[in-house]
Amino acid sequence: MQFSVDKSTLLSQIQKISKVSPTRSTMPILNSILFEVEGNNLTLRSSDIEITMSTTFKVNGIRNGNLAIPNRMILDIVNEVEEVDVEFNTNEDGLITLTAGKGVYEIMGRPGEEFPSVPNVTPVSSLTVENHVLRRMIHKTIIAVSRDELKPALMGVLFQIRKDELHTVATDGHRLVYISRKNFTSDEYEGDVIIPTKFLNLLSGYLDVDGTTSITLGENHVKVELDSTVIFSRIIDEQFPDFASVIPKDNKKILTASVAKIIATIRRVSIFSNKTTHQISFILNRDSSKVSTLNQENRSSAEEEIEVIYDADDMVIGYNAEYLKDILRNVETENVIMKLNTPISSCVVFPEQQETDEELTMLLMPIRLND
Repeated sequence: MQFSVDKSTLLSQIQKISKVSPTRSTMPILNSILFEVEGNNLTLRSSDIEITMSTTFKVNGIRNGNLAIPNRMILDIVNEVEEVDVEFNTNEDGLITLTAGKGVYEIMGRPGEEFPSVPNVTPVSSLTVENHVLRRMIHKTIIAVSRDELKPALMGVLFQIRKDELHTVATDGHRLVYISRKNFTSDEYEGDVIIPTKFLNLLSGYLDVDGTTSITLGENHVKVELDSTVIFSRIIDEQFPDFASVIPKDNKKILTASVAKIIATIRRVSIFSNKTTHQISFILNRDSSKVSTLNQENRSSAEEEIEVIYDADDMVIGYNAEYLKDILRNVETENVIMKLNTPISSCVVFPEQQETDEELTMLLMPIRLND
């Protein structure tokens, strides 16, 4: 394998593709990027087994071939060399000689045959979504995805594809975000699929404001083709919980507040909260409402009055401040509406006004307050 390419082009492509490489793996080959030259095209491929990403771009190809090159080392050296053309030349033993300006660097690679192959995706269906809609649905829901590997079904976003609607849902058991879009049409396919967070984060970086994206759904994989870049991911083959049954319909106590002001208050008060539980209390009544916290471990406390509209029975309810801030930051209207019931039941959060053709519903579970 032998080719040359300008440093900036190569660096941008390596940075893009290296996002898939795992930080730790029991398979050393996954810590590499596969370089494959065919004519004047260079294809880079990285994989963590669950997700595979490849991108192809033009180079000055001299000799065809492929080799897996250590991800971190090639990224570091290409980042540091001068703004010149970089030439790669490999020998039969897998030694890569990289020449850039006055520097000559040698790296030991591994046979390309050892690198995982591209998944074979037999299309079951596909969906096409406007980029700005898909990016919005990903960004809104992904905050609630679980990181608990013991709950694999919750480690992705559920896409519910209906004939005239698209829903996305994520929950970690403490909070839930649900979005429904009505300006959507499915081509005779209806079904549910759980797509992993890492794939969605990669995809969202390519979603420009204009245009549409087509997502191919297979039995075990999902695939997106973006110009010269292709991203594959395994589908999470688990049963997503019945989220609709946990969204309360009878929360009659309504709190309305300025999003900016309530976030600022929570941010200040939570400085004094327990750093493990992040526990804060909402002390609600018709005349005056407050946010407070008490940390028994270091005897710190805080209390601040908040401007809210609340016309219901007095109540004290506790929340994880970090979870609550995430939910409130998802609200883009000036005011937020929080529908409550009891100190031990979930709170349902809505924007003051829904976007056109969209329904955003969020749920937050309370935490038990210290006596």
